[in-house]
Amino acid sequence: MKEKMRPILIPTYYKEFQCIGSACEDTCCAGWKVTVDKKTFQDYRETKHPVMKELLKKNVTRNRSNSSTHDYARIRMNDKGACTLLDDQGLCKVHSLLGAEMLSNTCAIYPRILNKVDQNVEKSLSLSCPEAARHALLNPAGIDFIEEEEPANTLGFMNKEFQTEPNNSFFWDLRIFTIQVLQNRCQPIENRLILLGLFFQKIDSLPKHMWTEQLPKIMENYIQQLKNDEFSQSIKQMSSNLSFQMNMGKSLIEYRLTDGLSSKRYLECLQEMIEGLSLDQEKSIEETIEKYKIAHDTYYASFMTENDYILENYLVNYVFKNLFPYDQQSLFDNYVMLIINFALIRMHLVGMAQTHKGLSFDLVLKLIQSYSKTIDHNENYLVNVISSLKESGYSTMAHMATLIKS
Repeated sequence: MKEKMRPILIPTYYKEFQCIGSACEDTCCAGWKVTVDKKTFQDYRETKHPVMKELLKKNVTRNRSNSSTHDYARIRMNDKGACTLLDDQGLCKVHSLLGAEMLSNTCAIYPRILNKVDQNVEKSLSLSCPEAARHALLNPAGIDFIEEEEPANTLGFMNKEFQTEPNNSFFWDLRIFTIQVLQNRCQPIENRLILLGLFFQKIDSLPKHMWTEQLPKIMENYIQQLKNDEFSQSIKQMSSNLSFQMNMGKSLIEYRLTDGLSSKRYLECLQEMIEGLSLDQEKSIEETIEKYKIAHDTYYASFMTENDYILENYLVNYVFKNLFPYDQQSLFDNYVMLIINFALIRMHLVGMAQTHKGLSFDLVLKLIQSYSKTIDHNENYLVNVISSLKESGYSTMAHMATLIKS
């Protein structure tokens, strides 16, 4: 009998990824709450292995607060935030002593992200893994996508499941358009992001019953604007507001610090940014702005002008893995979250460039990977960011444009 297959959509880098084990510069589970599904927890309790039996009993405990079949138990972390089931080389004892089949869903899948759109499975990689980040970010040609098939019974916990009908019928149109804009190198990445915001602002104001007729024309018009010199000139004439950028960056960073940080790699990046931009309470905003200008023009721009495909790849991967633009309450909320992530990453890089007197691929990868590990996996933080911006009246296109312009 022929094996039943299911369609999958993946970025081409997905097939290139392979875990590099102890050679990796970061530990997968350090600083996280690692969940264990119910079946795996029961398997752990039943194991007879002389070493692992007591180790698992001691370090894998029931999650009795809002537990689910997927989040049934948790692995205890040590006082340094690392998993208590690792050996001296930082490798997983469950994998080495019990076999890969005894890994929990979380551990077996990471850094892979599985989403289901209608009946199609989409797979991507979390950039919180250094090796995944290398494959996803460092391809100058950009991210392509391919359709394949795999056995329908392939294991894997779905991060998100999404139905396009009847309420989200324009999902594919908007997502494909977004990626087309982000990958259109007729304009710098900042200009592409501003155009994308103007587009979402326009269609958000358009009654839904008009989308079927109007959306294709509007999308074509905005694509054509990317090739238009008048659009480039209009962007140049937009005034930047570094004071707003620095104050917002300060408040977001301070809020994040109060929430606690456990990633040593991200803390190093954060401190380098704070040092490079004098981004602390004792320094005036004017001094921070002056340092930002010097760092951006002298160090950041010289590297990123040649390599802004890295930021493009980050944004495209974000759009794909987050089911953009349907991950937040409204289409424009999705755009705001995209810009907040972009602006924070750039601010970190500008500050780090000042501290190091330049940027390198290793520094950029370290920042994006550790930022993703620290912030992407904290849903409460991201939700609170949107709420804070709305309460302050900052979630508008005008404010987003000032965040994008450097």
